Amino acid sequence: MVAQVIKNQIEKIEYREKKFFWVLFTIFIFCVISYGFLLNSMVQSGVAQQNMQNSMVTMGSNVSKLEFQYLNIKNSITLALAQSKGFVNISSQKFAVINPSAKNISLSINEN
Repeated sequence: MVAQVIKNQIEKIEYREKKFFWVLFTIFIFCVISYGFLLNSMVQSGVAQQNMQNSMVTMGSNVSKLEFQYLNIKNSITLALAQSKGFVNISSQKFAVINPSAKNISLSINEN
């Protein structure tokens, strides 16, 4: 009985009202779906940010280890070690210099 009354009332609704209802319903569904996608995107961005922060911490500790190794190796280099590897002391230093005032650029060697 109640279902029949509701069905009769629905049939009496004008076409414009039905169209308005479906437009609003479609907009509502679109908003719900958009909200779901945006929420999913925000969650994924948050997870990616946490992963990136963890990676930054890991890389920072790796850089610290490498800097420590570099300092240990640098401090272990001595003149005797360099000479044993074939390096020699030079008597005078030579530098390559460009004269900025000259129109023709040429390379000259200055000795100290």
